[in-house]
Parts: sequence; C-alpha cells; structure tokens
Amino acid sequence: MNKILLIEDSMMISRALSANIRKELNVEVDSAYTLADAKARLASNHDYFAALVDLTLPDAPDGEALDEVLQWHIPAIVMTASFSEEKRDELLERGLVDYIIKDSKTSFNYVVSLLRRLYLNQFISVLVVEDSFTGMQFVTKQLRRWLLTVHEAADGAEALAILNKHPEIRMILADYHMPVMNGMELVKALREKKDKEELAIIGISAINEKSLSARFIKYGANDFLTKPFAPEELQCRINHNLETLELLAKLRETTYRDYLTQLFNRRYLFEKAEKQFRAAKSAGHPITMGVMDIDHFKRINDAHGHHAGDTVLRTISALFSEHFPDCITFRLGGEEFGLIMLNIPFEVALTRIEQFQQDLKDTPMNLGHPVYVTASFGVTDELADQLDEMLQAADRLLYQAKQQGRDRICTNN
Repeated sequence: MNKILLIEDSMMISRALSANIRKELNVEVDSAYTLADAKARLASNHDYFAALVDLTLPDAPDGEALDEVLQWHIPAIVMTASFSEEKRDELLERGLVDYIIKDSKTSFNYVVSLLRRLYLNQFISVLVVEDSFTGMQFVTKQLRRWLLTVHEAADGAEALAILNKHPEIRMILADYHMPVMNGMELVKALREKKDKEELAIIGISAINEKSLSARFIKYGANDFLTKPFAPEELQCRINHNLETLELLAKLRETTYRDYLTQLFNRRYLFEKAEKQFRAAKSAGHPITMGVMDIDHFKRINDAHGHHAGDTVLRTISALFSEHFPDCITFRLGGEEFGLIMLNIPFEVALTRIEQFQQDLKDTPMNLGHPVYVTASFGVTDELADQLDEMLQAADRLLYQAKQQGRDRICTNN
C-alpha cells in the first residue's frame, strides 16, 4: 500500500503537509477537510497504509474522525493542538500509532519521518521471543499496529528454528526469563549466525538488575528494555534500531558499489562474492567467470572527451545488468568489467554472453550522434581453489581475444 489519508480542516496546513510528504516519501496523499470527506474517501479507497488525523474537525469535534479511521483498521497518527496525560492515555488506549502536537515545524518534520518509518515497516519482519502470553500480546499488538510482520516464539530454541525458516527477519525482541534457552543464551547463539549489521536484537527483562542490561549488550544485543515500558519507548527503540540497520546497509552499498556505473566493485568481489563462490563450489554447482574489455575505449575519450567515455561506461553497465540480473556483475576498473554466473550450465552461460555481445554491437552510444562499440571477452568454467585464480584465468583468455583481433570471445574449451 502506498497512499496516505490526510484529514485536516486547515487548508494551509493540509497543503503544506501534503507537499512535504509527497516530496520526502514519494507517495500519494488524499486530503479530506471534514468527517464527511474522510468517510467518502475511506469507503472508496483501500490502499491507505496510514492516516494522519486532526482530532477536532468542524463536523467531528470529539475525535469522531479517528474512530472512523480505526474502524477501517488503518494505522492512525493524531494531530492535536493541546496535550495532557489523560488525553495521551485515552488516545493510546484507542489504538493509534502516535500523536503529534501541532506547535512547530519540528512537529511536522517528525510526522514525515514517522510516516516514512510506517511505509518501510510494511517490508520488515521481526521476531518476538517471550514465554508470557500477556507479555507477548502486549508487544506483538504494538508491532503489528506499526505495520511490522511479526513472528512469535516461546523460547530461544524455537526462535532459532523460526529464524532458520525465515532468514528475512531483521529484528528480534528477546525476553530474559524463558524455558529451554533464556534470552542471554539466545543472544549468544544468534551472534554466531548473524552480526549486528544484519540482525538487531533488543533484550527485555522485568528484573531490575544493574548488570543485566550490560551483560545483554556485551553478549551482542543492540539494545535493552526494562519492563514495564511505555508503547512510545518501545516504538522509539525499534525505530532507532531499524534506522541504524538501514543506515549501515546504505553504507555497505556505497562501499561495495562503483560510483560511476553502480555495478559491484573489486572490494565486493573479494569480500562478499568469494563466499558465494565457495558455497557454489562446495555444492558442486557450475561456475562461469567472464571478463569483458571495451575495444578501443581510449579512442572514444580522445575523440569525444572523458565525459563521453563516462556516458559509454554507464550505458554498457546498464545493458550488462539488464542481461545478467541473476548474476554477479562488477567493474574491475577503467573499461574492464566482470561477470560471475553461479549454477548455470556453461553452454547456457556462453550463449547468454554471446547474446549480450551482439546486443552491445547493436546499441548506439548517445554522444550527440550515434557511436557503436564492441567488446572482447575471456570466459572460463575451469574451477580453481580461489575466486581470484578464476578471475586471472579469464583475464588471460581476454588477452588472447584482444591479441586475435578483438570483438570476440575466448574460452578455455
């Protein structure tokens, strides 16, 4: 779902919020200025992942608009001009996601960040490990309200089994006191499988021991919560840890991607692809390594300038990715590119490379006028002990292709 319902009677606030949400989140916003407008939109549209609701409207002075939204089981964020503890308790009891005081630009910035979190949560799975039915119900109810996909386990051993079955899980909330395997033991076992950049763990306990939170974190937990905790505290801790995971993922992506072409780089090849190579080899799967070099690339730079050369590299990289979406494609440097094809028969791999070679020759490079290029290839399926050894073998075959006149494919067969 990718739409937001904004219920706000102030046209100025509505327009400003709508523009900011569309700009920052790139999602559609439907605006309603009255309860009647909101009812009509809710009845005709079921694609809202969240609603932003003004608590008082001309035809709904007592929060009737919030009741209408919750009736459709849509996560709601309330905007209100005033705040009290009694009002907070009442709103949280009614099941909203959060409440915002309309008193500054900062408040509206918080709204946008909260909506971004809700949108992203639709694609995130978490696991709650808790043997208490009451404790499990409290936590899972909140998480589902925030659009997270929730798995449940009653002890650490069951949690490990669920994680093996659902490796997409990004966060685990683990209680300390559990039968079979307690929370501390679970954290130790989890960290043998996944590090903090892959899986966030939040420890939970009702025991007020000063050293417990420290021990949880020393064993590998990202965070710790002491029961009882408010829904807002749980939400903030979860949001913080998910945002940290996403930031680390972006940093890794930047580290492993070539800036110009967005293909993987050499660092990815030897830090990440090496593991995939070893796993495929251990499983007895066929592995094909290919290296490609653009023919006479220096002539393009000399004739048209380095900007034109960059255009050619980006165009070829896009075509490369399009032809091999199920393979590891990378830029070795300059005009040289690489390709690893796992679990694909060599004959099929070679046919696909031949098709790419032909499509490349038929693709014009837009340099103000059409310019056509060719490429030479070295391709091998001869397994080696190390990925780098296969790369060197493919590179030697590439050298042969260039020596033999370019625009050709040399293989070890």
